[in-house]
Order: sequence, then C-alpha cells, then structure tokens
Amino acid sequence: MAQQARIPHLSKSRFMAGWQCHKRLWLQLFRPELAEEVDAATQARFDEGTRVGELARGYVPGGTLLDESRKELAQALRRTQALLADRSVPALYEATFSHDDVLIRVDILARARDGSFDLIEVKSSTRVKPEHLWDVAIQAHVLRGAGLRLGRLGLLHINTAYVYPGGAHDPQALFALADVTAEVAPLLPDVPGLLAAMRAPLAATKPPGIAPGTQCATPYDCPFLAECVPDAPEHSIAELYRAGAPLLERLAADGITTIDEIPPGYGLSGLQQRQRDAVVTGQPYEDAALREALAGLERPLHFLDFETFNPAIPLYPGTRPYQMILFQWSLHTLNADGALSHAEYLHDGPDDPRAGFAEELIAALGRRGPICVYSSFEQSRLRELQALLPQQAKALGRITERLVDLLPQIRQNVYHPEFHGSFSIKRVLPALVPGMGYADLEITDGSSAALAYATLVRGELPAAEQTRMRQHLLDYCGRDTQAMVELYQRLNSPA
Repeated sequence: MAQQARIPHLSKSRFMAGWQCHKRLWLQLFRPELAEEVDAATQARFDEGTRVGELARGYVPGGTLLDESRKELAQALRRTQALLADRSVPALYEATFSHDDVLIRVDILARARDGSFDLIEVKSSTRVKPEHLWDVAIQAHVLRGAGLRLGRLGLLHINTAYVYPGGAHDPQALFALADVTAEVAPLLPDVPGLLAAMRAPLAATKPPGIAPGTQCATPYDCPFLAECVPDAPEHSIAELYRAGAPLLERLAADGITTIDEIPPGYGLSGLQQRQRDAVVTGQPYEDAALREALAGLERPLHFLDFETFNPAIPLYPGTRPYQMILFQWSLHTLNADGALSHAEYLHDGPDDPRAGFAEELIAALGRRGPICVYSSFEQSRLRELQALLPQQAKALGRITERLVDLLPQIRQNVYHPEFHGSFSIKRVLPALVPGMGYADLEITDGSSAALAYATLVRGELPAAEQTRMRQHLLDYCGRDTQAMVELYQRLNSPA
C-alpha cells in the first residue's frame, strides 16, 4: 500500500473509534471494505437512533436544522456561523464546526440567555455511559477551539419513567437531560494528547500492531474483529461453559488452548467436566433422568414460544420506552393419540397487540396439559400480562403454573460436543436432531423478528412485502416450537 498523502481529518465518530482502538480507526479510514457488513438488527438500531435524534429536537423547540449533506460541509460551516450570529435563532440542530482538523456536527446547540451556547448530545440509551462523556468532550474541544462560548454540556437520553399517554410524544417527558459539565471538564485537557496519539499511526502504511483484548467489544463491537482475531481452534477453551477469567488465565498459563487438552482433575465444575469429557471422547452425554422426566409429562403436551419487540419510542398508550411488547406466539401440541397440531397468533394492525395475544392464547391452550418452554422468558412475559389484563389474570396465572422449562433440564442432563458451550436452542437443535435448524429461514433469531414486526407496525413496507414478512415471522416462531417437539421426541426415545 502506498504512503498516505495526508492524514485524513477526524470527526466525532472517528475520534470515538480511535478512543476505542487505534487499529480500528486506521482500518476504518484506510481499509473500510474489511469491515463486517452491517446486519439488519444493527441497522435497525441505527435507524431507531435517527428517529430518537429527530424527536429530541423538540426538547429545545424552534431551532434551525442544518441538513446539508456530507458533500456540502463547507456550506454547512458557513451557514452555522450565520445562524450563530442571528439572535432570533434559539437553537441549531446539526450545527457544523471545524477545529484542530476535527469536523463535528452537534445534535443540539441551544442559545442561553447570556449569549453562550449549551451543547446537548442526544443518545437513545437510558443513562449516561462513560463513553458518552468522551463523545461530549471532543465536541467541546472543537467548539471552544472554534471560538464558541460554551455554557452547560448536556447528555439527553431516554427517560424510562415516561409512560406514553397517546397522541404526539412530549419530548420534555420522553427525554431526560443530564448535566455532564463537571464530568467532562477533567477530560478536556487530555483531548489534544489523545488526538495526537490517534494520528501518529495514521501516517503509516500498515495498521498498528495491537493485540486483541477487551477493547474489541468495549464499548462497542468492533466491525474489524475478523482482521485481528485468528480463527479459533475447534473447542477452544473460550467455549468452556461459564468459565471465568481466573480459570481461563490458569488454562492459558498452563499452555492449554483447547478443551480436549484439559487434564483430568483440573478443578472444573460438574457441567464443565461433562463438556470436557464429551469433547475428549467425541460422545454426547445424556443422563437417563431426563428421559424419565420427559416420559412423565402427560398429554396433551404443549410447546409454546413468544416473540416481542421493544421500541425506544413507545407506540402504544400506557407503555414505556424499551418495554417488551408481545405480538406473536406459536403453539405445537402433542395429543394423547400422538397426533401433532399447531396453532399460532401474529397480531395484525397498528394497535396494541397484547390483549388479542392473551385472548387467543388462553383459548388455544385450554385447561389441560403441561406447557413446555425453552427459558424463563415466557413465564416473565405472562406475569406482565397478568398485571396488564386483570380480567384475564386468573386464566393467565393458570397457564403460568403449567409451564415446564426444558432449558435447565437439558443443561443439567445433556451435552453434545457440537453445542460448543452454548445451550441455545439454535445450537442444541442441529446437534441433537441432525438436519433440523434455522438456516433455511429468512428470519433466524428473535432480534430480526422484532425488527421485522416493527417495520410492519410502522407501515414501512408495500403490501406485497408485508404479506411476505408476516409469513417469515410465522415460519420463524413456528420453527421454535417445532424445535422443542423434535428435541422432546429425540430425548424421550431410548438411547
């Protein structure tokens, strides 16, 4: 690679990338094509952040938006200065500044009565995090260097105590403003040194040699992780179930890199020992106690799974930011004669789905038979429904009493080398039931399901695509309960 002609300018996002890792910044600037593609769930978070940012402008109303594109930054810089000079403008949104070869756009710049300006950074989080302070610090550094007289430094975040009453959202209630002036002040003297340290590696034709570490996922998952972390060996000690740092450090110090290298009597937990033995022998571990427990479940035997989504900006009256909203269930039932039936519910329409969800679920489950789930998630959501729907609370309570959680039973009694340290149903299913999995589906995880439903609710898709998306959701949730049926039949059969 040829020598870079000049070190590119930095920005708020580039500064934060460099603050996390100098190698990440180098790759982001010079080899962006190596980054992992942004998946749908991540893009959805970005889009949600954009919606939050737009709504947050109402916290300081009456301002002027500088909506120039990246190719119009010179115009944005000039227009920012003109608006700053106009005392009739109470606030600027996306005001653009440059200093010390750092270019920033400020979420909200609010004019104070004394002629100074308050910097307000908007986040879709529910609290102030340490990295947010550095985000504000680089902006304050640029603004002061550009000659702006700053007043307060604020972090505007989602207020989880807000309960949506319906109608237009009130930004004053939806958001909470944290004054972080005192927290940012001691960081400001360090900014020039941080900038210099970030820029030094940018003059090189190769990225800095930084070993993988905690910075790879803190505070954000690095999109260049594959460039830094070599392919791990099969059954790496990192897969050892719930292995804490002391155990992993001891294994590494003893030169042990894979689970099959762990000698007998190493002081593992019972489950870790079962995992180690299964990897060493290549033979799955299955305790007959599980088969006996499953055989004792009477029929009809139900298999139940829920799907939820949790929008940052509440959509339904009476809900809070990021509250989990049930919108879909799938139910497979093994009857006494061995016949398998399936029922499902996917809410249709822009209204709150939870009442219809509960009504249809109560009718479908009846009053007989254990209800198998995979984790405590369904139990928690049912208890929330009881509080929400007092008229159906007794019926929902009876359903809760019938739940049988398969996850802890499988975790205690089964281990297959292909679990690779995880008891997720998406890892357990293909290992125990070859040929069964999720790879053939368009939606393959709960996060993607939540994203898909959010697009339906917001009416962001044409009619034909809505029909396809609904079918993808039904296919995914149905696979989750079908998976439990397959696992039950497999583990309930004689070895």
